[in-house]
Amino acid sequence: MPEEKLPLELRLGLRTGSVFYFRARELFSEKPHFFVVVNANPLTDELLLMTVFTSQIDKVQQRNRERAETVVTFGPGDYAPLDRPTAVDGNVILRRSLGEMAELVRRKEMVYHPDLPPALLERIRAAILSSPVIEDEDKDLIRGGTADA
Repeated sequence: MPEEKLPLELRLGLRTGSVFYFRARELFSEKPHFFVVVNANPLTDELLLMTVFTSQIDKVQQRNRERAETVVTFGPGDYAPLDRPTAVDGNVILRRSLGEMAELVRRKEMVYHPDLPPALLERIRAAILSSPVIEDEDKDLIRGGTADA
């Protein structure tokens, strides 16, 4: 979708580290979740790559006990909008087209939150890049198309 057709709110608010709060069809929960954009060039990539925040830290750590480097835990001290300890599973990425995100904005089904602090964003991106289950094409989008690891 050409950038000029995106809602102004999305054009101005979409960047690496942008945090959105919305309900995702892939999740079993009916409740909205926080999602952070992890690709390096989200306004020009065809797909947005996002990872989801969860308060179910024990489940994430148990599921990834053989690949602990792919789990990032943090809390309200690291990111103020949170009200409890949180984890990101670097083995799970949601893909959204810019058009899908634009529709969420138009239908007012998505809320913006402050961007993730750079240090926390880099921890999450490193966890995703170390994941053995994330596809190389997605890792390239996260790196910004560079060949380095």
